[in-house]
Amino acid sequence: MEQFLQAVGLAVVGAVLALVVGKHTKEMSVLLTMGCAVGIVVLALHFLEPVVDLVTELRLLGELQHEHVSILLKAAGMSLLTEFACGVCEDVGQSALGKMVRFCGNGALVYIGLPLLRSVVEILKELLGG
Repeated sequence: MEQFLQAVGLAVVGAVLALVVGKHTKEMSVLLTMGCAVGIVVLALHFLEPVVDLVTELRLLGELQHEHVSILLKAAGMSLLTEFACGVCEDVGQSALGKMVRFCGNGALVYIGLPLLRSVVEILKELLGG
């Protein structure tokens, strides 16, 4: 909870400072905003540790393959990173670039999910006797 409050405080202070600084120099305002955003991401990583621990525990209980769980964790990380990059692009007025980052992120997610899809196809082949 402490990290959440720190992130909220950083966001509010950063937004106010960016507004004040932005009246004089837009570039410094953008850099300040990006610095705060990185700080918030670092604080948010604290919330992901228990999630990774739980997924690891479920993998062991369900005897899931490490590769499959790894793909799911990578996909979650890529999704969060894509949203972060899109937000930064849109905040600096580059919404088209943000949309392309989102497009690239979606393509990368499909790409890293291919081994899972192949596993599902193999299971279906076995079940259907092929």
